[in-house]
Amino acid sequence: MGAMHDFSVPAVQILQPRLIHMPADVNKAPSKKGVYGWLFVPGTLPVPDAPYAHTDGFDLLYVGIAPKRPGTNGKESASRLRSRLPAHSKKDASRSTLRLTLGVLLAEELNLSLGIHKGRLNWGVDGEARLTGWINTNARVAWVENQTPWVVEDELLERASLPLNIDRRTDAFSQELKDRRDKARRAARNAFANF
Repeated sequence: MGAMHDFSVPAVQILQPRLIHMPADVNKAPSKKGVYGWLFVPGTLPVPDAPYAHTDGFDLLYVGIAPKRPGTNGKESASRLRSRLPAHSKKDASRSTLRLTLGVLLAEELNLSLGIHKGRLNWGVDGEARLTGWINTNARVAWVENQTPWVVEDELLERASLPLNIDRRTDAFSQELKDRRDKARRAARNAFANF
């Protein structure tokens, strides 16, 4: 990761946030476009050693945006920080790629099994509750308002160490995570088909 002066101001505000929030407090996020970063207690997730951005005892391991990049037709989703962040902090893996990834990494520790529940692929009511408890204990979140969050996300994905972001990544850990997520999805769908 380059020196902080090499990053744009909004990227630095995610890499070195002045304030990080408890996951249960995401309802305090503004109903605005922006970038967010999820930070975790070092050593609680099996991620490669790397120079992660570090704030108040937490490592930045994942970034996301609300809304996502507009489509080729120019249409933009209505998602904003306040509506997007609860998907990661307290909803389920069908609504959050971060929760799917965390569940795959913590499946043994938290006794999680991906399945199809009420038509959606997730960790089940009890499993999602255990994952939410883990997130509340081991994670924090920071956010910054920004009118073009996808530009900031591109910068962070290109230049910062963010092991839980796997899209557009080709490193060995990202490939392993993709494979583990795909395997968990296939197993859940096969179990449902054979039920």
